[in-house]
This record gives sequence, C-alpha cells and structure tokens, in this order.
Amino acid sequence: MVWEGSGSQQLVAIEYFNPDDVYEPANLKHVALSGVQVVMVTPEEVIGLEQIRDSIAAHRPASMFDLGRNRWLLSFSQQHLGGCRHFQMLFYDELIDVICESIECIDGAYGGAAQQGVAAAGAAPRR
Repeated sequence: MVWEGSGSQQLVAIEYFNPDDVYEPANLKHVALSGVQVVMVTPEEVIGLEQIRDSIAAHRPASMFDLGRNRWLLSFSQQHLGGCRHFQMLFYDELIDVICESIECIDGAYGGAAQQGVAAAGAAPRR
C-alpha cells in the first residue's frame, strides 16, 4: 500500500501482481485511489466468508467490487461521503475495504500523484 501526505497520511495506491504473473517489475500494477475517506484492512486469517461470499460467487475470478452506497458506507457520518462509494478488493493475503470517490487500475508501479491521470469510478482490475 502506498501512503502519502505530510502529517496525516492518506492511502493513494495499492500495488499488486495478478495471480498468474511472474513477480517481476514489468508485471507490477496498481490501483490508484482518489478522495479516500475510510480504509479497513483485514488479514486473511480473519476474513469472514460473509464479507466476500456473495461477491466472489457471483463474479469469480474478479477480486475487486464496487459495493456502492451500502450499509457500511452509510454507517459513517455522511458529511464528506456524498460522492463516495464502497470498494472492496481481495488480494492474496488481505481484504481491503475503501470508501472513496473513485478508483482506477493502471499497469506499472505507482509513480506519484503527478503521474496519475483522472481516475475512473468503478474501474475493474485488468487481467
């Protein structure tokens, strides 16, 4: 995970390899996040099936889901969440839930905010 900011840190990207990739720099990809408000990281050892069962069963082999403006998002104060959605990403050893404005999947390592383009809401990882 890539965090940026002075003082208060904000999650800006998550770097990853697809399951079938050779783990070398040429295959590295990242999810760029915009307008992040909430982040929850759950290690694989404690991921409950009820957290992922419906999404995984309906959309296999996808591992990123736009869950919209669901009950979890609505459980927070809505003052800064009007343009946000709940995205859930399942990686090899963790489940990452993010409430943010948009996400974009990009080939290559994260190169900093200046290198990133405008993110597309609801983008899916490339396979």
